[in-house]
Amino acid sequence: MKVLLIFVDADHADDVERLLEDHAVRGYSAFPNVLGKGVTGRKLGTRAFPGSSTLYFVALSEGDCAGLCDALKSLRAQRGPEEGLKAYILDTMEVL
Repeated sequence: MKVLLIFVDADHADDVERLLEDHAVRGYSAFPNVLGKGVTGRKLGTRAFPGSSTLYFVALSEGDCAGLCDALKSLRAQRGPEEGLKAYILDTMEVL
Protein backbone atom coordinates (compact mmCIF):
# COMPACT_ATOMS: atom_id res chain seq x y z
CA MET A 1 0.00 0.00 0.00
CA LYS A 2 0.98 3.58 -0.65
CA VAL A 3 -0.33 6.77 0.87
CA LEU A 4 -0.47 9.71 -1.49
CA LEU A 5 -0.54 13.22 -0.04
CA ILE A 6 -1.77 15.73 -2.59
CA PHE A 7 -1.53 19.47 -1.91
CA VAL A 8 -3.37 21.76 -4.33
CA ASP A 9 -4.39 25.40 -4.35
CA ALA A 10 -7.95 25.44 -2.99
CA ASP A 11 -9.13 27.19 -6.15
CA HIS A 12 -8.13 24.11 -8.17
CA ALA A 13 -9.28 21.36 -5.81
CA ASP A 14 -12.05 20.38 -8.25
CA ASP A 15 -9.39 19.33 -10.77
CA VAL A 16 -7.91 16.87 -8.28
CA GLU A 17 -11.33 15.56 -7.25
CA ARG A 18 -12.10 14.92 -10.93
CA LEU A 19 -8.90 12.88 -11.24
CA LEU A 20 -9.80 10.89 -8.12
CA GLU A 21 -13.20 10.09 -9.66
CA ASP A 22 -11.68 9.28 -13.07
CA HIS A 23 -9.29 6.81 -11.41
CA ALA A 24 -12.11 5.22 -9.40
CA VAL A 25 -10.49 6.03 -6.06
CA ARG A 26 -12.84 4.40 -3.58
CA GLY A 27 -12.07 6.66 -0.66
CA TYR A 28 -9.97 9.58 0.44
CA SER A 29 -9.87 12.27 3.07
CA ALA A 30 -9.88 15.94 2.09
CA PHE A 31 -8.63 18.66 4.39
CA PRO A 32 -9.80 22.04 3.06
CA ASN A 33 -8.37 25.39 4.11
CA VAL A 34 -4.84 24.20 4.81
CA LEU A 35 -2.66 27.18 5.63
CA GLY A 36 1.10 27.44 5.28
CA LYS A 37 4.04 28.42 3.13
CA GLY A 38 5.54 26.65 0.15
CA VAL A 39 7.37 27.32 -3.09
CA THR A 40 4.36 29.20 -4.47
CA GLY A 41 4.36 31.52 -1.44
CA ARG A 42 2.35 31.95 1.72
CA LYS A 43 -1.30 30.98 1.87
CA LEU A 44 -2.56 32.14 5.22
CA GLY A 45 -6.14 33.12 4.40
CA THR A 46 -5.41 36.77 5.20
CA ARG A 47 -5.54 39.92 3.15
CA ALA A 48 -1.75 40.07 3.08
CA PHE A 49 -1.40 36.37 2.18
CA PRO A 50 -4.71 35.28 0.66
CA GLY A 51 -5.75 31.79 -0.27
CA SER A 52 -5.37 28.31 1.12
CA SER A 53 -4.63 24.80 -0.04
CA THR A 54 -6.57 21.56 0.07
CA LEU A 55 -4.81 18.41 1.22
CA TYR A 56 -5.97 15.00 -0.01
CA PHE A 57 -4.92 11.88 1.87
CA VAL A 58 -5.34 8.79 -0.33
CA ALA A 59 -4.41 5.14 0.42
CA LEU A 60 -3.92 3.08 -2.76
CA SER A 61 -2.30 -0.02 -4.12
CA GLU A 62 1.09 0.56 -5.72
CA GLY A 63 -0.33 0.18 -9.26
CA ASP A 64 -3.26 2.52 -8.65
CA CYS A 65 -0.92 5.04 -7.07
CA ALA A 66 1.34 5.04 -10.13
CA GLY A 67 -1.61 5.69 -12.46
CA LEU A 68 -2.94 8.55 -10.36
CA CYS A 69 0.55 10.07 -10.08
CA ASP A 70 0.87 10.02 -13.87
CA ALA A 71 -2.45 11.87 -14.14
CA LEU A 72 -1.33 14.42 -11.55
CA LYS A 73 1.92 14.98 -13.45
CA SER A 74 -0.07 15.53 -16.63
CA LEU A 75 -2.34 18.04 -14.88
CA ARG A 76 0.66 19.94 -13.57
CA ALA A 77 2.27 19.96 -17.03
CA GLN A 78 -0.94 21.45 -18.47
CA ARG A 79 -1.35 24.07 -15.76
CA GLY A 80 2.29 24.88 -15.00
CA PRO A 81 4.11 25.01 -11.68
CA GLU A 82 2.07 28.01 -10.57
CA GLU A 83 -0.84 25.60 -10.09
CA GLY A 84 0.35 24.98 -6.55
CA LEU A 85 0.11 21.21 -7.05
CA LYS A 86 2.44 18.88 -5.13
CA ALA A 87 2.21 15.19 -4.31
CA TYR A 88 4.19 12.93 -2.01
CA ILE A 89 4.15 9.14 -1.68
CA LEU A 90 4.59 7.38 1.65
CA ASP A 91 5.03 3.64 2.10
CA THR A 92 2.49 2.28 4.52
CA MET A 93 1.24 -0.93 6.04
CA GLU A 94 -2.40 -1.62 6.81
CA VAL A 95 -2.77 -2.54 10.47
CA LEU A 96 -6.53 -3.03 10.81
